[in-house]
Amino acid sequence: MQLNPDELIRISNLKVTFPLDEGTVRALDGVNLSIKRGKVLGVVGESGCGKSITARSILRIIPDPGKIDEGEIWLRTTVGSSDGSERMVDLARIDPNSEMMRQIRWGEVAMVFQEPMTSFSAYHTLGDQISEALLTHRHVSKREARQRTIEMLERVGIPNASTRVNQYPHEFSGGMRQRAMIAMALICNPSLLIADEPTTSLDVTIQAQMLELMQNLRQDFGSSIMFITHNLGVIAQIADEVSIMYLGKVVEHGRVGDIFNDPKHPYTIDLLNAIPKIAGQRKDRLVAIEGNIPSPFERVPGCPFHPRCSRMIEGLCETQAPPEIEFGNGHFAVCHLYPKII
Repeated sequence: MQLNPDELIRISNLKVTFPLDEGTVRALDGVNLSIKRGKVLGVVGESGCGKSITARSILRIIPDPGKIDEGEIWLRTTVGSSDGSERMVDLARIDPNSEMMRQIRWGEVAMVFQEPMTSFSAYHTLGDQISEALLTHRHVSKREARQRTIEMLERVGIPNASTRVNQYPHEFSGGMRQRAMIAMALICNPSLLIADEPTTSLDVTIQAQMLELMQNLRQDFGSSIMFITHNLGVIAQIADEVSIMYLGKVVEHGRVGDIFNDPKHPYTIDLLNAIPKIAGQRKDRLVAIEGNIPSPFERVPGCPFHPRCSRMIEGLCETQAPPEIEFGNGHFAVCHLYPKII
């Protein structure tokens, strides 16, 4: 696999399943994603579309009994290189428990989890937990690790960092815990930061502060960001490109301006229409996408969105898998609507 010079990571035809007693859950069914150096990729979709499993596949921390059945996850990394030069490795082929994967995980690719209270240990101070990443992945002393931890906590806007470094997670507010989680993710200066709905549990004021913080840190550290959310308003503020996921597939991808100004896939159009309008009348009802995501045990024939699509073509959408249609500038949609037009 040869990545483009501006690509940091490329996911190709990734399929992840969970074999259970009730049946097999197809969490990812052929995901294709690419993240460029220093850019922010927004990954959007309803709950259950496969966003978080895609992120966990990159880090190889898919919960049991999940497994990668097929596909590739190519990453540029210096881990395992004798002279420090970059090389490409397929993370899907690396043992999750291997030394190489442990060095990549948090050293090269770090993650901000959705709920920091359950991600941090309640029995250790935040300072010890953040320092552990440095001690594991960088050749530093305990004293250096502690000092750099304090500096990073200050960098993410935590006041009195030299004192709070000795406190436990329950002594921090939700917003401060999220800042500490970002500090831990960035302490080793990773090339890729995965943010899994980091603003979901925060009020709008703290949410705005977190987005500004991540933008500033991206500029300072030069990291690429995979920003997972169901909030298209957040995506408009932070992302350079957007991938829309539905039922384990990417159904549309493009630059932020193209997605917001000229969406092509009916699912993307419906998501944008569902955003509340400030200028709307108080009596106007919120627009909702009809129907629900199918059961994870169900394999929908044809286009996976056709049971909920108001633009479905009878006899085609429910029987044949849609093609990927290119619209230029990296903008594509997987849909039956456009071959007749383009």
